[in-house]
Amino acid sequence: MISTDVKTWGVTKKGEQVYCYTLKNEFLEVNVLNYGGVIQKIMMPDKNGKWENIVLGFDDIKGYEERSPHFGAIVGRTAGRIKKGELTINGTLYKLEVNNCGNNLHGYPEFYGQKIWDCSLKEEGEKAILTLKRTSPHLEAGYPGKIEFEIKYILEKNTLTLEYEGIPDRDTYMSLTNHTYFNLSGDYKKDIGNQKITLFSDEYLEVDEETLPVKISKTDGTVFDLRNGRYFDEVFKSDESQVKIVNQGIDHPFVLSHKEKFDALCVDEESGRAVEMTTDQPAVVIYTGNWLDEVGTISGNVICKNHFGFCLETQDYPDVLNFIPEKGKIYNSNEKYNQKTTFIFKSFVK
Repeated sequence: MISTDVKTWGVTKKGEQVYCYTLKNEFLEVNVLNYGGVIQKIMMPDKNGKWENIVLGFDDIKGYEERSPHFGAIVGRTAGRIKKGELTINGTLYKLEVNNCGNNLHGYPEFYGQKIWDCSLKEEGEKAILTLKRTSPHLEAGYPGKIEFEIKYILEKNTLTLEYEGIPDRDTYMSLTNHTYFNLSGDYKKDIGNQKITLFSDEYLEVDEETLPVKISKTDGTVFDLRNGRYFDEVFKSDESQVKIVNQGIDHPFVLSHKEKFDALCVDEESGRAVEMTTDQPAVVIYTGNWLDEVGTISGNVICKNHFGFCLETQDYPDVLNFIPEKGKIYNSNEKYNQKTTFIFKSFVK
């Protein structure tokens, strides 16, 4: 049985009202804020039927404004880093704002995860649909084009689907994602080390010290070969240089093969929880929270630690117009941007 609700949740430093929208059925309860489209909480049962939260977040708006590493947020106008903040469209160089080693990370400074979105919530049969809208003005953070964005969060049974649409008024580039950190243990009882990830990817992108892509390599023979499943701890304990370069974890783009029924699967055997992911995007950045010890206290008054969550950031190839321009795609009023990612949550009940 589907149900929905909306409650006031806080006020930003700018005096903006923050609302929390709840989408709920017998499988999941999903809380989403109009602030950044943040997935603030996902409640689901474990194998014994105990409901717990499986995503990282804060209990108040102050945490999101002051300390959030994009917990649960919409990321845009581009996910990931653009080298030197330089974006060339049809021969015109656009200088973007920079924030990360002289690069543009996640669309800085106009993070979509810090914007108030217009929201509407409805029930449609067994579905609950939250629609978020926002207009990004021309040259916001230096990006060309005014874009009308619409993003839908759709809960149906044990499935949460995210659908993105962007309609620009001129040639431009965009690549959005969601930055939810999952921890299937429930209520952050432990880090993700004993959670097992399977990813159908034959290639990954090596990165440099600034986490910019430098080379497409085969996953064969590396700790990044996740096709047969691997516990995160195996990666964290690896001495491979690409693990060390991102503070002993994963912060890498993977090229998805799209050969199987799903693209990724993560399982926590102890809790019996699993999440399966499919997407129409060419790549996913897996990030294992390698610097989360800088965050401080999160929901439930828990002290956040490194490797407390993993992200599945489905997106275009990172920095595609600079790194592999032949794979780049330009969007305009006749060629709108679309993205779809689906998460299926499962609990293996005793």
